[in-house]
Amino acid sequence: MSEINASPIHASPVAEGVRIQIGTATAFAVRRENKDISLRIRREYHTARDTMERIPFLRGIVRLVSGTADFLDGVAESAQLDPQQIVKGTRFEQRFAELFRVRPTNLVAAGSALAIIILLVGLVLVGPWALARYALPEFELPRPAINAIVCAARVLGGLVCAALIPRLRIINRLCMYRGAINKTLNAAGPEGRVSRGDAEGASRLSHRSDAAFVVTVLLLSIIAFALVRTFTLPVQLLVRVLIVLIIAAIVNEPIRLLEDAWPNRVAAVLLAPQLGLERLFVREPHPQMVEAAVCAYHAARENDR
Repeated sequence: MSEINASPIHASPVAEGVRIQIGTATAFAVRRENKDISLRIRREYHTARDTMERIPFLRGIVRLVSGTADFLDGVAESAQLDPQQIVKGTRFEQRFAELFRVRPTNLVAAGSALAIIILLVGLVLVGPWALARYALPEFELPRPAINAIVCAARVLGGLVCAALIPRLRIINRLCMYRGAINKTLNAAGPEGRVSRGDAEGASRLSHRSDAAFVVTVLLLSIIAFALVRTFTLPVQLLVRVLIVLIIAAIVNEPIRLLEDAWPNRVAAVLLAPQLGLERLFVREPHPQMVEAAVCAYHAARENDR
């Protein structure tokens, strides 16, 4: 997030395009099958969110929730703009897609969603549980030591998931469009204008990363879950949701302070873990992706009132 003309910017990749919101204007730029860019402008007011983003600690919760909501909204909206089918699929995938009367891209997207679930369940839940149930009791360790090892295994599993998930075909395309967004925002001058050439030459990384923030919150939440014990499922779910929100509220403040201090050397050193996570979710974009991001940026900026 940054500010141009006092209007906050919220941006996220969508299906074969980008979603960029500047103030009251939200622009969707999607590459269609004929290679043209389909552009849609939506005007909306976020008075409550803009107000809460100025309140310490509360703005961390807003950052966590709104970032996820914006991404889901962008994916749903972009699907209506007939995005190009970037996955032609193998002969088997094409025949399998015809059997269920879906496109190969939709089939691969469903497979990616299933792979993400399997990775998260296997590496964050089942793996550490099996470690605690079958492997660690053989060493006759005290319960606190077992809990610490299991917690470390879950955090490590979460990091492995964060490294593997962006390599999936559909997710990799989103990461490339994330790079296009960062290039566009990094190339924006004091007047808020940016050319495609300048954007292509800018850095694909950003020191403000909502994806890295979300992963940080989730990893710290895993550690907090190990410290808080409840005995009934409803209470456990409620407590864990509260833990995630509290951690988001607290963690956002030092991260936001460092982001505002960028490019101070001390801030760069302290933000190194965040930048490391950012690299996992950003890929070098194709020039056509940068063109879509620049188009959405200018459309949102010109329609912001």
